[in-house]
Amino acid sequence: MKTLFKMVIWDLKIQARNQIITVALIIAAIYTAIFFLLGLRGNDKILIALIFSDPTFMGFIFTGVLVLFEKSSNTLQALVVTPVKSWQYFYSKAISLTIISLIVCFAMIFASHGFHFNYFYFLSATFLSSLLFIFLGFIGVAKIKTFNQYIIVIPLFIAPFSLPYLNFFGLTNSPWLYLFPTQASFFLFEGSFGKITSFEIIYSFGYIILAIGVAHYFADRLFKKYIIRGE
Repeated sequence: MKTLFKMVIWDLKIQARNQIITVALIIAAIYTAIFFLLGLRGNDKILIALIFSDPTFMGFIFTGVLVLFEKSSNTLQALVVTPVKSWQYFYSKAISLTIISLIVCFAMIFASHGFHFNYFYFLSATFLSSLLFIFLGFIGVAKIKTFNQYIIVIPLFIAPFSLPYLNFFGLTNSPWLYLFPTQASFFLFEGSFGKITSFEIIYSFGYIILAIGVAHYFADRLFKKYIIRGE
């Protein structure tokens, strides 16, 4: 655990050096500015939609960017001959990027909504959504060699998981969209500002944790096979 802790600190320093934290904060500031300029204060639907996009889009994209950067600098190949285990590298990225996402999302909600909301549901929604899309990012980047290739992959992953926006904004009321774990994320974010039913609580936590477990399984296998061993 001591090694993992040191790696998380190191990853946060690398992300700060590569301006990833700066970019994340700038995006959050832009979202917040748009929210105020359009006079949307009090519109929790729009606020949730903006906040939700941070752990999803940023988690997925930043994971790929970091892995591709370290591929090009041969950092990943060095893991084979160092005491650092692949799982430590894997979880270090997941933890450090989740920390950034939590900081950014809480900054956005404090600035746009204030301090009166359900912290447990908001923290859970942000944390679980971040983990899910970070693991999906590892899956998406596993066989990719360049950022140009990754740009093509991004919408292939993000688009399907964005479909629950339709239910969220009342454009549809399809139970089929419950198959996407991001529907669970929306329920938890909505629970941060209002009521959430017992079914929604059980479904949200159960399903998104299951989805994280499945994503983690495939991310770990692909990470070891294509990124570490370079097959």
